[in-house]
This record gives sequence, structure tokens and C-alpha cells, in this order.
Amino acid sequence: MNKIYDIITEKILVKLEQGIIPWKRTWTSQFPRNFVNDYPYRGINILLLGLQEFESHYWLSFKQCKDLGGSVKKDEHATMVVFWKPLIRISENELDEVNADLSFMLRYYYVFNVQQCNLPNEALNKRKLISSNPKLLESEQVIQQYPKPPAIVHNNFIPNPRYLPRIDRVEIQSINNFNTSDDYYASLYHELAHSTGSKERLNRKGIVDKIEFGTENYTKEELIAEISASFLCSYTGIEKTFSNQISYIQNWLTALSNDKRMIIIAASQAQKATEYILNFSSTNLQEE
Repeated sequence: MNKIYDIITEKILVKLEQGIIPWKRTWTSQFPRNFVNDYPYRGINILLLGLQEFESHYWLSFKQCKDLGGSVKKDEHATMVVFWKPLIRISENELDEVNADLSFMLRYYYVFNVQQCNLPNEALNKRKLISSNPKLLESEQVIQQYPKPPAIVHNNFIPNPRYLPRIDRVEIQSINNFNTSDDYYASLYHELAHSTGSKERLNRKGIVDKIEFGTENYTKEELIAEISASFLCSYTGIEKTFSNQISYIQNWLTALSNDKRMIIIAASQAQKATEYILNFSSTNLQEE
């Protein structure tokens, strides 16, 4: 399992060293989905598949491609995705009582984008393969979907937007103080992502506990908010930018190098935060 964490973190680190922020990507298509069952990929898989430059958002395994009567094109390389495999351990104690312990193991397999495959026309006609990334919802509608959201207060006297857990309030400068409306909503989404960690919502350690700047929990919470904000920006079709990209990238290079599990855990938590804000149910979900 540790090998999988190493492989995934290394992929993210390579992109950061190239000056590319993997969770900044605004998808040219919809979020990635499985071609056969139409299930969405989740969590870290959104980042792993999003690093690939394909217009189609549909993916499938080699076996799925073969079962459809298709083939993978020559010299094409697969992309790794991960999932949690449940493990049940049965044991008996000295009183002959049977105990069942449930745990999960991180596993992986490989998929190809449909543009890497030769598929029969009857299979291709079942899916719309290429999308121009329409705005699925206006940015304000995302906020309206948030069930029982925190108070949002415009305050032009603060240096940076912030979430105040004690009073459950997001404070942000007015939209006219930002260079673009995209910058405003990207910042607002970041703070709203923090607010999902409150005790009454997702009860996330980085928000519920008092954490100090620079600690592991602080870094993880910031990463969760950044990835979640990027998911929301991609969902609404707006561009997420960073004002100090060089120092920003260096911070994440250091943090992810020190903790190989952080990116996977943060992406999973960001997925949950995003779905909470959008008021999505957790049914029909693929790997996490």
C-alpha cells in the first residue's frame, strides 16, 4: 500500500517541480467518468486523470475495451487510478465468540481514455465523448445549493478572506476589490470549503481543533480547501489563479515530500467538501 502512496505523490511532485499545479486545472471537459457504467471517478482520481491531456472525459479499463469489441491504439500508455478495497477479518476469542473487523486497503488499476482506443461505432454512440465544458451552474447558484451555509459577510478592511469557525462566518472583500469575478469566487469557494469542516457539518480535524500555522494539520486543511475550490471552479467553468505561484508551489513540494499520504487524503476530503456544498448525495459513486 505504501508503494501506491509513493507512486501517486511522485506524480504530483513531478508536476509541481515543472511549475504545474495539478489541482489548478480547469477541465476542458466534464469531470472524468467510466465509459461503461458512467460512474464518476472521485477524489485523487480526478487529479490523476486530469493531468492527462484528453478532450474526452470518458475512461475504461483494457478489459472493458476488449469486452466492447475494441482495442487500445498502438503505443498508448495507461493511467493509474485507485480504489479502496474492503477487507473483513474474522476471529474468535477464548469464549468462542466470532468478531468481524472491517478495514480498507488502497489498491490500483489502469485505465485508458476513449481517445486512446478503437471502439465500435455502436459503443461510441452511447456516450457523448467530447464536451466544451459548459457552465453547469452560475457561481452564485453554487452558494445557494449549500445547505445551511455559514454567514457570508463582505468586509473590505481585512487583508485576506477568512473563515471564522467560532461564529461560523466567512468574511471576504467585496467583488469590486478583486481583479476579476473569477478571482472573487475562487477565494470565496476556498473559504466555504473550510466551513464544511465545522463540527455541525463534516467535523474535520483541521477546523474543529485549534491548529497552529505551519503544522501538518494546518497544511492539510489548506490543501483540502485549495483542491475543493478548484473542483468548484471547474464545476462552474471559471478560472482559478494564484497570485504567488512560485512560493505556493514550493510550500506544497515540501509538505507532500514529507507526507506521502497527504495528497490522497486531502483529495478525498476535498471531494466530500465539494459534494457537501453542492448538496450532492453519495449514491452511484466510483473509486475514491
